Amino acid sequence: MFIEKIRHVITLKTAFLIFFMTSLATIIRPLMIEQDVLFTYVGIVNSIAMGGVFVYLKYTKPKSWHPLLLANVGMLVLAPITFVSGGINSQFAYLFPIIPIFVALVSNAKYTWLTGLTVIIVVIGLFLSVGVFPDFTYENVPHSKTASRAVWLCLAVFMATKLGVEFNRIYSALGNQISEQAETDLLTGLNNRRSVMSFLQTAIDQAKNEARSLSVMMIDLDHFKTINDSYGHLAGDLCLKQVARLIKQNVRNASDLAGRFGGEEFIVVIKDIDAQKAYDIANNIRLSIEQANISLNNNVQLDITATLGICTLKGEQLSTIEHCVDLADKALYQGKKEGRNRVVMI
Repeated sequence: MFIEKIRHVITLKTAFLIFFMTSLATIIRPLMIEQDVLFTYVGIVNSIAMGGVFVYLKYTKPKSWHPLLLANVGMLVLAPITFVSGGINSQFAYLFPIIPIFVALVSNAKYTWLTGLTVIIVVIGLFLSVGVFPDFTYENVPHSKTASRAVWLCLAVFMATKLGVEFNRIYSALGNQISEQAETDLLTGLNNRRSVMSFLQTAIDQAKNEARSLSVMMIDLDHFKTINDSYGHLAGDLCLKQVARLIKQNVRNASDLAGRFGGEEFIVVIKDIDAQKAYDIANNIRLSIEQANISLNNNVQLDITATLGICTLKGEQLSTIEHCVDLADKALYQGKKEGRNRVVMI
Protein backbone atom coordinates (compact mmCIF):
# COMPACT_ATOMS: atom_id res chain seq x y z
CA MET A 1 0.00 0.00 0.00
CA PHE A 2 2.81 2.37 0.90
CA ILE A 3 4.56 1.72 -2.43
CA GLU A 4 1.32 2.18 -4.36
CA LYS A 5 0.84 5.61 -2.78
CA ILE A 6 4.34 6.63 -3.83
CA ARG A 7 3.71 5.43 -7.37
CA HIS A 8 0.45 7.37 -7.55
CA VAL A 9 2.17 10.56 -6.38
CA ILE A 10 4.93 10.13 -8.99
CA THR A 11 2.33 9.52 -11.72
CA LEU A 12 0.33 12.58 -10.68
CA LYS A 13 3.38 14.84 -10.53
CA THR A 14 4.60 13.55 -13.89
CA ALA A 15 1.22 14.25 -15.48
CA PHE A 16 1.28 17.80 -14.17
CA LEU A 17 4.90 18.32 -15.25
CA ILE A 18 4.16 17.15 -18.81
CA PHE A 19 1.08 19.38 -18.94
CA PHE A 20 3.07 22.37 -17.65
CA MET A 21 6.02 21.81 -20.01
CA THR A 22 3.76 21.26 -23.04
CA SER A 23 1.82 24.43 -22.31
CA LEU A 24 4.98 26.44 -21.66
CA ALA A 25 6.63 25.18 -24.86
CA THR A 26 3.51 26.04 -26.86
CA ILE A 27 3.67 29.63 -25.59
CA ILE A 28 7.43 30.23 -25.63
CA ARG A 29 8.60 28.33 -28.74
CA PRO A 30 6.96 30.69 -31.31
CA LEU A 31 8.67 33.61 -29.58
CA MET A 32 12.12 31.99 -29.90
CA ILE A 33 12.11 30.58 -33.43
CA GLU A 34 10.08 30.92 -36.58
CA GLN A 35 7.81 27.91 -37.02
CA ASP A 36 4.73 26.83 -38.89
CA VAL A 37 1.47 27.70 -37.14
CA LEU A 38 0.60 23.97 -37.21
CA PHE A 39 3.04 23.40 -34.32
CA THR A 40 1.12 25.90 -32.21
CA TYR A 41 -2.19 24.20 -32.93
CA VAL A 42 -0.70 20.79 -32.10
CA GLY A 43 0.76 22.23 -28.87
CA ILE A 44 -2.63 23.58 -27.82
CA VAL A 45 -4.31 20.22 -28.44
CA ASN A 46 -1.52 18.43 -26.57
CA SER A 47 -1.80 20.81 -23.61
CA ILE A 48 -5.55 20.23 -23.38
CA ALA A 49 -5.05 16.45 -23.58
CA MET A 50 -2.40 16.37 -20.87
CA GLY A 51 -4.39 18.74 -18.69
CA GLY A 52 -7.38 16.42 -18.98
CA VAL A 53 -5.26 13.41 -17.99
CA PHE A 54 -3.88 15.30 -14.98
CA VAL A 55 -7.35 16.29 -13.76
CA TYR A 56 -8.63 12.72 -14.26
CA LEU A 57 -5.75 11.20 -12.28
CA LYS A 58 -6.07 13.78 -9.51
CA TYR A 59 -9.78 13.33 -8.89
CA THR A 60 -10.25 9.58 -9.38
CA LYS A 61 -9.31 6.65 -7.19
CA PRO A 62 -5.77 5.39 -8.01
CA LYS A 63 -5.65 2.35 -10.29
CA SER A 64 -2.74 0.13 -11.29
CA TRP A 65 -3.26 0.98 -14.98
CA HIS A 66 -3.13 4.77 -14.52
CA PRO A 67 0.61 4.96 -15.37
CA LEU A 68 -0.09 3.04 -18.58
CA LEU A 69 -2.86 5.51 -19.40
CA LEU A 70 -0.49 8.43 -18.89
CA ALA A 71 2.23 6.77 -21.00
CA ASN A 72 -0.12 6.06 -23.89
CA VAL A 73 -1.64 9.53 -23.86
CA GLY A 74 1.92 10.88 -23.73
CA MET A 75 2.76 8.90 -26.87
CA LEU A 76 -0.41 10.13 -28.57
CA VAL A 77 0.60 13.66 -27.67
CA LEU A 78 4.19 13.17 -28.82
CA ALA A 79 3.49 11.27 -32.05
CA PRO A 80 1.69 13.98 -34.12
CA ILE A 81 4.31 16.66 -33.54
CA THR A 82 7.05 14.09 -34.22
CA PHE A 83 5.43 13.01 -37.50
CA VAL A 84 5.33 16.55 -38.89
CA SER A 85 8.81 17.50 -37.69
CA GLY A 86 10.86 14.87 -39.47
CA GLY A 87 9.68 11.57 -37.93
CA ILE A 88 12.73 9.59 -36.81
CA ASN A 89 14.89 12.65 -37.46
CA SER A 90 12.75 14.86 -35.23
CA GLN A 91 14.22 16.17 -32.00
CA PHE A 92 11.06 14.94 -30.28
CA ALA A 93 11.75 11.31 -31.28
CA TYR A 94 14.50 11.03 -28.69
CA LEU A 95 11.99 11.45 -25.87
CA PHE A 96 10.50 8.01 -26.61
CA PRO A 97 13.08 5.95 -24.60
CA ILE A 98 12.07 7.89 -21.49
CA ILE A 99 8.50 6.52 -21.62
CA PRO A 100 9.19 2.86 -20.60
CA ILE A 101 11.56 4.07 -17.87
CA PHE A 102 8.75 6.18 -16.41
CA VAL A 103 6.32 3.25 -16.54
CA ALA A 104 8.91 1.06 -14.78
CA LEU A 105 9.14 3.60 -11.96
CA VAL A 106 5.42 3.62 -11.25
CA SER A 107 4.07 0.28 -12.49
CA ASN A 108 5.00 -3.37 -12.97
CA ALA A 109 7.14 -5.39 -15.39
CA LYS A 110 4.16 -6.45 -17.51
CA TYR A 111 3.09 -2.87 -18.20
CA THR A 112 6.71 -1.83 -18.77
CA TRP A 113 7.25 -4.47 -21.47
CA LEU A 114 3.89 -3.62 -23.01
CA THR A 115 4.81 0.05 -23.11
CA GLY A 116 8.27 -0.68 -24.54
CA LEU A 117 6.74 -2.80 -27.32
CA THR A 118 4.22 -0.06 -28.09
CA VAL A 119 6.97 2.56 -28.29
CA ILE A 120 9.02 0.38 -30.68
CA ILE A 121 5.95 -0.02 -32.90
CA VAL A 122 5.53 3.76 -32.88
CA VAL A 123 9.21 4.21 -33.80
CA ILE A 124 8.84 1.76 -36.71
CA GLY A 125 5.73 3.67 -37.77
CA LEU A 126 7.72 6.91 -37.70
CA PHE A 127 10.36 5.38 -39.95
CA LEU A 128 7.81 4.01 -42.42
CA SER A 129 6.00 7.36 -42.50
CA VAL A 130 9.03 9.26 -43.80
CA GLY A 131 7.93 10.86 -47.06
CA VAL A 132 4.25 10.17 -46.34
CA PHE A 133 3.68 13.06 -43.95
CA PRO A 134 4.91 16.56 -44.78
CA ASP A 135 8.07 17.63 -42.93
CA PHE A 136 7.57 21.18 -41.75
CA THR A 137 11.23 21.46 -40.74
CA TYR A 138 12.20 21.16 -44.43
CA GLU A 139 15.41 19.30 -43.58
CA ASN A 140 16.84 16.90 -46.15
CA VAL A 141 18.20 13.81 -44.34
CA PRO A 142 19.59 10.81 -46.32
CA HIS A 143 17.45 7.68 -46.11
CA SER A 144 20.39 5.59 -44.85
CA LYS A 145 20.90 7.93 -41.91
CA THR A 146 17.17 7.84 -41.15
CA ALA A 147 17.25 4.01 -41.14
CA SER A 148 20.31 3.99 -38.88
CA ARG A 149 18.64 6.35 -36.43
CA ALA A 150 15.51 4.16 -36.42
CA VAL A 151 17.56 1.05 -35.54
CA TRP A 152 19.43 2.82 -32.75
CA LEU A 153 16.24 4.35 -31.41
CA CYS A 154 14.58 0.90 -31.25
CA LEU A 155 17.66 -0.46 -29.44
CA ALA A 156 17.57 2.47 -27.03
CA VAL A 157 13.89 1.83 -26.26
CA PHE A 158 14.59 -1.90 -25.73
CA MET A 159 17.51 -1.17 -23.39
CA ALA A 160 15.46 1.42 -21.50
CA THR A 161 12.66 -1.12 -21.10
CA LYS A 162 15.03 -3.88 -19.92
CA LEU A 163 16.78 -1.60 -17.43
CA GLY A 164 13.42 -0.31 -16.26
CA VAL A 165 12.13 -3.84 -15.63
CA GLU A 166 15.27 -4.75 -13.65
CA PHE A 167 14.98 -1.55 -11.63
CA ASN A 168 11.30 -2.25 -11.00
CA ARG A 169 12.12 -5.76 -9.73
CA ILE A 170 14.71 -4.49 -7.23
CA TYR A 171 12.65 -1.45 -6.28
CA SER A 172 9.52 -3.53 -5.64
CA ALA A 173 11.40 -6.10 -3.56
CA LEU A 174 13.05 -3.44 -1.41
CA GLY A 175 9.87 -1.39 -1.23
CA ASN A 176 7.82 -4.36 -0.04
CA GLN A 177 10.48 -5.17 2.52
CA ILE A 178 10.49 -1.61 3.85
CA SER A 179 6.68 -1.52 3.87
CA GLU A 180 6.53 -4.81 5.76
CA GLN A 181 9.08 -3.63 8.30
CA ALA A 182 7.16 -0.39 8.78
CA GLU A 183 3.99 -2.35 9.62
CA THR A 184 5.48 -5.21 11.65
CA ASP A 185 6.50 -5.47 15.28
CA LEU A 186 10.07 -6.75 15.08
CA LEU A 187 9.91 -8.86 18.24
CA THR A 188 6.63 -10.72 17.79
CA GLY A 189 6.14 -10.60 14.02
CA LEU A 190 2.59 -9.29 14.49
CA ASN A 191 1.40 -6.02 13.05
CA ASN A 192 2.55 -2.99 15.00
CA ARG A 193 0.25 -0.48 16.64
CA ARG A 194 0.25 1.99 13.74
CA SER A 195 -0.78 -0.58 11.15
CA VAL A 196 -3.46 -2.06 13.43
CA MET A 197 -4.96 1.40 13.98
CA SER A 198 -5.03 1.98 10.23
CA PHE A 199 -6.72 -1.41 9.72
CA LEU A 200 -9.22 -0.62 12.50
CA GLN A 201 -10.19 2.69 10.90
CA THR A 202 -10.87 0.95 7.59
CA ALA A 203 -12.82 -1.79 9.38
CA ILE A 204 -14.94 0.79 11.23
CA ASP A 205 -15.78 2.62 8.00
CA GLN A 206 -16.68 -0.65 6.28
CA ALA A 207 -18.82 -1.86 9.20
CA LYS A 208 -20.71 1.45 9.25
CA ASN A 209 -21.44 1.35 5.52
CA GLU A 210 -22.55 -2.28 5.57
CA ALA A 211 -24.25 -2.27 9.01
CA ARG A 212 -22.02 -5.11 10.20
CA SER A 213 -20.57 -5.93 13.59
CA LEU A 214 -17.01 -5.29 14.63
CA SER A 215 -15.13 -6.52 17.69
CA VAL A 216 -12.01 -5.07 19.27
CA MET A 217 -10.12 -7.26 21.73
CA MET A 218 -7.45 -6.05 24.14
CA ILE A 219 -5.14 -8.69 25.67
CA ASP A 220 -2.81 -8.10 28.60
CA LEU A 221 -0.44 -10.67 30.12
CA ASP A 222 -0.96 -11.07 33.85
CA HIS A 223 1.93 -10.11 36.17
CA PHE A 224 4.30 -9.79 33.23
CA LYS A 225 6.60 -7.47 35.16
CA THR A 226 7.30 -10.30 37.60
CA ILE A 227 8.62 -12.45 34.74
CA ASN A 228 10.99 -9.69 33.60
CA ASP A 229 12.16 -9.01 37.15
CA SER A 230 12.64 -12.69 38.06
CA TYR A 231 14.03 -14.18 34.85
CA GLY A 232 15.21 -11.21 32.78
CA HIS A 233 13.98 -9.45 29.69
CA LEU A 234 15.03 -12.27 27.35
CA ALA A 235 12.57 -14.54 29.16
CA GLY A 236 9.96 -11.82 28.81
CA ASP A 237 10.65 -11.58 25.08
CA LEU A 238 10.26 -15.35 24.77
CA CYS A 239 6.85 -15.11 26.43
CA LEU A 240 5.76 -12.33 24.11
CA LYS A 241 6.78 -14.30 21.03
CA GLN A 242 4.93 -17.40 22.25
CA VAL A 243 1.79 -15.43 23.08
CA ALA A 244 1.91 -13.69 19.68
CA ARG A 245 2.07 -17.10 17.96
CA LEU A 246 -0.90 -18.38 19.97
CA ILE A 247 -2.98 -15.29 19.25
CA LYS A 248 -2.27 -15.58 15.55
CA GLN A 249 -3.28 -19.23 15.56
CA ASN A 250 -6.69 -18.40 17.06
CA VAL A 251 -7.80 -15.57 14.78
CA ARG A 252 -9.20 -15.86 11.28
CA ASN A 253 -6.46 -15.02 8.82
CA ALA A 254 -8.77 -13.82 6.07
CA SER A 255 -10.65 -11.05 7.87
CA ASP A 256 -9.04 -10.38 11.27
CA LEU A 257 -5.85 -8.65 12.34
CA ALA A 258 -3.76 -9.19 15.46
CA GLY A 259 -1.08 -6.81 16.60
CA ARG A 260 1.10 -5.74 19.47
CA PHE A 261 -0.38 -2.66 21.12
CA GLY A 262 2.62 -1.97 23.33
CA GLY A 263 4.63 -3.68 26.07
CA GLU A 264 2.77 -6.83 27.07
CA GLU A 265 -0.53 -5.67 25.54
CA PHE A 266 -1.96 -7.05 22.31
CA ILE A 267 -4.94 -6.02 20.21
CA VAL A 268 -7.14 -8.03 17.85
CA VAL A 269 -9.65 -6.59 15.39
CA ILE A 270 -12.38 -9.02 14.36
CA LYS A 271 -14.67 -8.07 11.47
CA ASP A 272 -18.23 -9.20 10.82
CA ILE A 273 -18.78 -11.29 13.95
CA ASP A 274 -21.40 -11.45 16.70
CA ALA A 275 -20.62 -11.03 20.38
CA GLN A 276 -20.79 -14.72 21.26
CA LYS A 277 -18.38 -15.81 18.54
CA ALA A 278 -16.00 -13.01 19.50
CA TYR A 279 -16.15 -14.22 23.10
CA ASP A 280 -15.40 -17.78 21.98
CA ILE A 281 -12.31 -16.63 20.06
CA ALA A 282 -11.15 -14.63 23.06
CA ASN A 283 -11.63 -17.55 25.42
CA ASN A 284 -9.74 -19.88 23.08
CA ILE A 285 -6.85 -17.42 23.15
CA ARG A 286 -7.00 -17.26 26.94
CA LEU A 287 -7.00 -21.04 27.28
CA SER A 288 -4.16 -21.53 24.80
CA ILE A 289 -2.02 -19.03 26.73
CA GLU A 290 -2.87 -20.64 30.05
CA GLN A 291 -1.99 -24.10 28.74
CA ALA A 292 1.21 -23.02 26.98
CA ASN A 293 4.50 -24.58 28.05
CA ILE A 294 7.29 -22.02 27.91
CA SER A 295 10.70 -23.42 28.80
CA LEU A 296 13.78 -21.30 29.47
CA ASN A 297 17.33 -22.43 28.76
CA ASN A 298 17.80 -23.40 32.40
CA ASN A 299 14.81 -25.78 32.16
CA VAL A 300 12.58 -23.40 34.12
CA GLN A 301 8.92 -23.68 33.10
CA LEU A 302 6.97 -20.43 32.93
CA ASP A 303 3.25 -20.38 33.60
CA ILE A 304 1.53 -17.36 32.09
CA THR A 305 -2.06 -16.21 31.89
CA ALA A 306 -3.82 -13.33 30.21
CA THR A 307 -6.84 -11.12 30.75
CA LEU A 308 -8.92 -10.12 27.76
CA GLY A 309 -11.43 -7.31 27.24
CA ILE A 310 -13.79 -7.19 24.27
CA CYS A 311 -16.20 -4.64 22.86
CA THR A 312 -18.55 -5.59 20.01
CA LEU A 313 -20.40 -2.82 18.20
CA LYS A 314 -22.54 -2.70 15.09
CA GLY A 315 -23.23 -0.10 12.44
CA GLU A 316 -24.14 3.27 13.94
CA GLN A 317 -22.80 2.25 17.36
CA LEU A 318 -19.32 2.57 15.91
CA SER A 319 -17.78 6.01 16.11
CA THR A 320 -14.02 6.38 16.41
CA ILE A 321 -10.94 4.22 16.88
CA GLU A 322 -10.40 5.75 20.31
CA HIS A 323 -13.95 4.89 21.39
CA CYS A 324 -13.60 1.22 20.40
CA VAL A 325 -10.20 0.82 22.04
CA ASP A 326 -11.38 2.64 25.18
CA LEU A 327 -14.35 0.29 25.58
CA ALA A 328 -12.15 -2.79 25.14
CA ASP A 329 -9.67 -1.29 27.63
CA LYS A 330 -12.44 -0.78 30.19
CA ALA A 331 -13.49 -4.41 29.80
CA LEU A 332 -9.85 -5.47 30.19
CA TYR A 333 -9.34 -3.58 33.43
CA GLN A 334 -12.66 -4.87 34.73
CA GLY A 335 -11.29 -8.36 34.21
CA LYS A 336 -8.13 -7.45 36.12
CA LYS A 337 -10.21 -6.18 39.03
CA GLU A 338 -12.18 -9.41 39.06
CA GLY A 339 -9.05 -11.53 39.46
CA ARG A 340 -7.36 -11.77 36.02
CA ASN A 341 -7.12 -14.80 33.66
CA ARG A 342 -10.60 -14.19 32.28
CA VAL A 343 -12.55 -12.69 29.40
CA VAL A 344 -14.81 -9.67 29.99
CA MET A 345 -17.11 -8.32 27.34
CA ILE A 346 -18.80 -4.92 27.06
